[in-house]
Amino acid sequence: MSPRAYSARLGEISDAQFQQALDRLGLGEIRQARAVPFGLFGQNVFLTTSRGEFIFRGAQHGDWQFAKEVFFARLLAEHTTAPVAWPQWLETSPETFGWPYILAPRLPGLALADPQVIAALSMDDRLQIARAQGETLAALQALTWAAAGDFDLAAGGVVPFEGGHIGHLVGEVRKLIADADVSGSLTAEDHAWIEGVLDQAASARDAEPSVYLHNDFSLNNVLAERRDGAWAITGVVDLMTSTFGGGEADLCRQAANYLDQDPALTAALIGAYRGAGGGGLDAQSRAPLYVVYERLLLWEYFTRPPQRADWTAGKTFSGWARRYVDRLSALLRA
Repeated sequence: MSPRAYSARLGEISDAQFQQALDRLGLGEIRQARAVPFGLFGQNVFLTTSRGEFIFRGAQHGDWQFAKEVFFARLLAEHTTAPVAWPQWLETSPETFGWPYILAPRLPGLALADPQVIAALSMDDRLQIARAQGETLAALQALTWAAAGDFDLAAGGVVPFEGGHIGHLVGEVRKLIADADVSGSLTAEDHAWIEGVLDQAASARDAEPSVYLHNDFSLNNVLAERRDGAWAITGVVDLMTSTFGGGEADLCRQAANYLDQDPALTAALIGAYRGAGGGGLDAQSRAPLYVVYERLLLWEYFTRPPQRADWTAGKTFSGWARRYVDRLSALLRA
């Protein structure tokens, strides 16, 4: 079969190339290759072989990304009950594709990144999924580390953040402010409000212990299916942004998304997370920083001129983000 273009990122790949990768691991004869319709970077292809279902992930500059993903997948598989793909086979040689790639077993379940899947769910279904997400996040955070930090390729492991997790996030917020100022998307009022949150964070202490953070724990990166009449999370994917730090930081994105849909979903998510043992003490002192950082990530990206989103029109950052800070801080305090 002639080569096929699976995405702009991957370019054209032939079945013979996939077969060569499969042969190295004894994963059977290729039956079908299908582009994965979800994911921001177009890195993924589903492979069906005579031995089963697999996921292929490739990237032209994937050395650090894939080494990091395999590092965290191994730790999660060995130290938690969370549903992550394992084993993962990393090939760094450019011989077959011209760049590194990963092969891993395909996880079961529906991709909740699919709007059609979400649209077909009842409110009860969505409440069950929110609770299952909270329980899954607590399961992921059974993986702890000596200090907050991130994976470093040269070190081959986790390097602590200078200034701890709070100090790291304060630095990241300041970088985002500088980037947002380039596009002029922050007002003087926005600056003053953010500085107030950063001043408050200066008196907060890092969460103990430092736990696993996915850093994009949302419906876009989980799979789910009904089991024995109830919804369960069957997969957590895309570990590229993983770090260690304060557990509640990983609640913010999905909790904020649920606030936009129905606050009952936010309460279900946080309640299940707490009920499963997730979270630490004094979360309320760190929560405003966690939320501002997560919201500013989105604001800075979606107000860049090339991809300015319609939902940002007529809004200021502080006017948009304040509601999330207030509501989520109150829920975490409760």
